[in-house]
Amino acid sequence: MKILFADDCHIAALPVILYLEKCGYTVNHVENGQQAIDSYLQETPDLILMDVMMPIMDGIEATKTIRALSEDHWVPIVMMTGLNEQSDILKGFDAGADDYVIKPVNLRLLLARLNAMRRVVMMQESLFNILDNVFEGIITIDQKGLIKSYNRAAERIFGYAYHEVLGENIKCLMPKPYSEKHDAHLERYQKDRTAHIIGVGRKVQGLRKNGEVFPMRLSVTEIRRNHETLFIGLVSDISEEEIGLRKVEFLAMHDSLTGLPNRAYLNETMELILHSAASSDKKHALLFIDLDGFKPINDELGHDCGDQALRIIAQRLRSHLPADDFVARIGGDEFVVLCYDVQTAENALKIAGRLLEAIKGVMLLNEQPRQMSASIGITLIPQHGKTATELLTLADKAMYQAKKQAKGSLILAGLSV
Repeated sequence: MKILFADDCHIAALPVILYLEKCGYTVNHVENGQQAIDSYLQETPDLILMDVMMPIMDGIEATKTIRALSEDHWVPIVMMTGLNEQSDILKGFDAGADDYVIKPVNLRLLLARLNAMRRVVMMQESLFNILDNVFEGIITIDQKGLIKSYNRAAERIFGYAYHEVLGENIKCLMPKPYSEKHDAHLERYQKDRTAHIIGVGRKVQGLRKNGEVFPMRLSVTEIRRNHETLFIGLVSDISEEEIGLRKVEFLAMHDSLTGLPNRAYLNETMELILHSAASSDKKHALLFIDLDGFKPINDELGHDCGDQALRIIAQRLRSHLPADDFVARIGGDEFVVLCYDVQTAENALKIAGRLLEAIKGVMLLNEQPRQMSASIGITLIPQHGKTATELLTLADKAMYQAKKQAKGSLILAGLSV
């Protein structure tokens, strides 16, 4: 246990120092109040033994200053005063002292006092160790939004060290627009008690020291202490959780091989198109694409090459269409394309023709040049159906007609090409 011992009298201090060191304490001896403050700032002790009467700065003033510097962390201060200086005891308590001993110091009594304080310090340290080692960041602010405490988990989450944020407005940990609104929210809550997060908890965004904005879960509790209101925030960094959630959502709506939307995503998109088409004069097209020549690649070169071929076709379809158009793989070697605002059947046919040419391009699989073609069935939205099932079924039938007619051809429902 480290003791900061402030006493200007070497003769009186020496036996105290020797006795405390013999009892296992580490003692840092200084000679006035200013040196005590400087030493405290350099290395926080576990306990302070402070003489009242000292040159440059007395013990009362030094105690006031140290208490102002350590609002968030209690360090016990034991005052030393003469028997005829009882008034100093009251001044010491007012300044923030926790106990006192009378000079000349009774060493056994002093040790008993220090051991009592030590037990309290150990309980405090145990609590701080718990708070510092929990997974969640714990941050305390006052009624003005100024940070009063900030645990190690918060340091890890936000990237700021404790001393960098202590006394700063909590806004420094928030991106816009949260930072711009926080003070008004806090002031309004203290006036009308309308809570946005306090007692509720919600997902918000935090701001790291490096400028990174990240998702976090925040819950806030209000406490009252010594006629003062404090707000304790419990913060969890959910960046990894959000990444995992987005991955699950992506896999649920996308084909794992090509990365294209899957049938479920297609169905949702079809519903949106049909809904908008009911109140618009725009015409869209649905292209049902089935590859010709895919099975020989699988059989002769293996499934890895077959997978590679599907990825190449997916990339070609995507790259030969506007960014707003929709491409999905719905199974095996079947793809569906939704072309927005084509307006005429002729335009839909031209788009399908371009895709056929793109699909026919030579691809290198296992160092072997290979080619595939495709058969395409086309339906127009909303002319050929009012539901996704109707449109897909009709396009599927048109695709099979194209395949029977000649592989590598396309058919618009009701018209062969």
